[in-house]
Amino acid sequence: DMPGGAAASISAHQIAIQLWMLCSFTSDALAAASQGLVADGIGRNNMVEVHDVSKTVLIYSAVLGSLLSCLLFLGFSTGFLLEFFTSDGGTQAALLEISALLVLSQPLNSLVFAADGVLQGAAEFPYQAKSMALSAFVAATCFLVLQASDVSNELFDVWSALICLQFMRGVTSAYKIVDDQGPIALMKDPSTQNVQY
Repeated sequence: DMPGGAAASISAHQIAIQLWMLCSFTSDALAAASQGLVADGIGRNNMVEVHDVSKTVLIYSAVLGSLLSCLLFLGFSTGFLLEFFTSDGGTQAALLEISALLVLSQPLNSLVFAADGVLQGAAEFPYQAKSMALSAFVAATCFLVLQASDVSNELFDVWSALICLQFMRGVTSAYKIVDDQGPIALMKDPSTQNVQY
């Protein structure tokens, strides 16, 4: 049989993943919209529209991520989410250990998904594949470093590495979106831009 602590951690992880995925799918709606609108703007060589769509989607995603954070915080602080998913005290305690990570990561997640949509609309698939490989390497390194520490907590370490992955994805996506040589070049005057193929 599995030790009680390990069983509680695995159960808490499964609950956290379900909450994470629910928030992710909610945020992904903005990414899907931005993908089509950015592709349309680029196809018509309308960089003003591409910039407007990109900025609007990123602002909306930051607001949505903050709202999701508030809802998760409310759910955890009142105990509603704990009682809704399980009555097991060990699982509830394990879930509370990572609740702050879940709450605080939602604005980041939402922005990352929105940036994904913008870059996919600009057909930056090779760049995204490379940035994901780099992000995964950094996240794996983060996990191994945390595991090697004297105060290692496997559940917390897994979720810290997951957030590290999202942070790196955010950094690499932001770099490409604002890059003057990139297809979006968000910081440049769009009226002076031509679509780069």
